[in-house]
Amino acid sequence: MNYGTYSVTQYGGMIEDRQRLTAYTEALRAAITPGCTVLDLGAGFGFFAILACKYGAGRVIAVEPAGSIALGPEMARANGCADRIEFIQGVSQDLGPEYRADVIIADLRGVVPLYTQHIPTIADARARLLAPGGVLITQCDRLRCALISDETLAEETFRPWQANGMDLDLSAGCRLAVNAERKVYVTPDSVLSDTADFATLDYRTISDPDVCGRVTLTAARGAPAHGLLLWFDAELAGGQRFSNAPDQPKRTYGQLFLPFERPVVMAAGDTAEIELDFRLVHDGYNKTWKTRFARAGEADLKFSQSLALGDFVTPADLRRRSGAHVPRSTARLELDRYCLSRFDGATSQATIAREAMDRAPGRFATEAEALGYVATLAARYHDPGH
Repeated sequence: MNYGTYSVTQYGGMIEDRQRLTAYTEALRAAITPGCTVLDLGAGFGFFAILACKYGAGRVIAVEPAGSIALGPEMARANGCADRIEFIQGVSQDLGPEYRADVIIADLRGVVPLYTQHIPTIADARARLLAPGGVLITQCDRLRCALISDETLAEETFRPWQANGMDLDLSAGCRLAVNAERKVYVTPDSVLSDTADFATLDYRTISDPDVCGRVTLTAARGAPAHGLLLWFDAELAGGQRFSNAPDQPKRTYGQLFLPFERPVVMAAGDTAEIELDFRLVHDGYNKTWKTRFARAGEADLKFSQSLALGDFVTPADLRRRSGAHVPRSTARLELDRYCLSRFDGATSQATIAREAMDRAPGRFATEAEALGYVATLAARYHDPGH
């Protein structure tokens, strides 16, 4: 599964996002009782895990699938709490009841909360790993949206394909560009309409990762509408709150921009009815936005857009994704299958690599290349306990 990864620079940005940090740390401080157990999901290098120890937790489990967790033990030693934190590189779905906690803290969002396995992870942890009467730090997110008018974003979306300056017809690329999402930072001046809530994610009860909603937005002034802007308002335990709305200080999250097929000139009072459908497919969300513009003196204008239409997809790709497709075995599949069969808890990766070279002559130039292949395959099924 893909749970999203961050660079050290991005982690630094999270630490510097003071409103976010204050909200989470105050919620954590209020939730902790002396000696309690805390589960930190998507822990990164263990920032919240270390804070939990500072605030009095007796045991902390820090879970993170990415390699950033390797920095955790060093950080814990530097802060005098290495004996209370267990760092696990893996996912919480693999943890058993012995990891049940009194407090669960997690910030697994991307630009918006609908990000990779965020909701399934929270729902599973709440059901299996939160002790009776325990505290879930992230309580609720409200997803909000508005029309925006921003010439810079419009130029970045359309100009490369419509006016590239090289006398080339690249207009086919525009079809993909208008079906692609972007992380942006906009100011309140770019907001063209009123704002609306299109979904509420209550993590105390949520189980379905798919979200859909319908909103009607009314232009507050005359200007071209270039797209839809999305953000969230977060509510944490203890009444702590923060937001990545355009009128808030710059958040590490930014906002999400979904462009329209083309700019639509609107007058004050004109409306856009938008149907949003965000569905988790494998490890990512396919976002669909359908828009109907109602403008005075003009016929209704309708757009139907989706991230699926922004992918570089060939007809062969589509056939392979269909339910009617019958997958065939390949030499690579057979080699994967053999190596997986040898992951028995007793055979070393070096031995399996040599066997792979024997089974697939010419597939690997060196034993080191074969070992890299086996190690990569094994990492997909990493046991967090080892």
